[in-house]
Amino acid sequence: MEQVSTEYLFASEGRAFCPDCEFLKSRCLCDTLKSVPNKIHLIVLQHPTESKHPLNTVRIMNKSFKKMTVMTGEDFTSDLKLNTILCDQNNECALLYPGEEAKVLDKSFSQKELTHLILIDGTWRKAKKIFMLSKNLQTLPSLKLAPTEHSDYRIRKSPTDSALSTLEATIEALHFLEPDLDTTAATKSFQKMIDFQIKKMGREVYQTNYLDKKKE
Repeated sequence: MEQVSTEYLFASEGRAFCPDCEFLKSRCLCDTLKSVPNKIHLIVLQHPTESKHPLNTVRIMNKSFKKMTVMTGEDFTSDLKLNTILCDQNNECALLYPGEEAKVLDKSFSQKELTHLILIDGTWRKAKKIFMLSKNLQTLPSLKLAPTEHSDYRIRKSPTDSALSTLEATIEALHFLEPDLDTTAATKSFQKMIDFQIKKMGREVYQTNYLDKKKE
């Protein structure tokens, strides 16, 4: 069966957005959103097409994490804002990206005093394109996750069972970098967004297009 377009589902129900959470009013997340006082500044480099996706998790992150910056583009090599951060000697920056030289971020990780964690938001193909085009990212220390649980992003296709959404990857990383930080509210917002979408598409459609596809 052909995959159901999430864009169609959103367009068919009207476009009244909540001015606070910026999600559709029928899917308002305000009752779960809370400020997360992270110390490490999160910088998300978002592919332009991903920024338009109605179920993009960076929207939740932007409403949750206190220190958060989103930059949109494909090639950040000459991006003045990013390069200013990277060149500041007071900053310790790292890239969360599973490159060949990346160190696994787990309990054994020897933590430096990171001030900025950079993440790439997009499909795997688009994230790789951003990394390959952006020469300034290739010189940064890189970290990668070794997730033990499957992603809960049940409404988007993933190349592997261990692939995480940007929000999930951020929470997993902060679990090791800021172990005392409570990210429960952000997780609840994420889960509520997913539950809203499954309810909208119907259990049968969800079963056929997502659950059954994983068995193939």
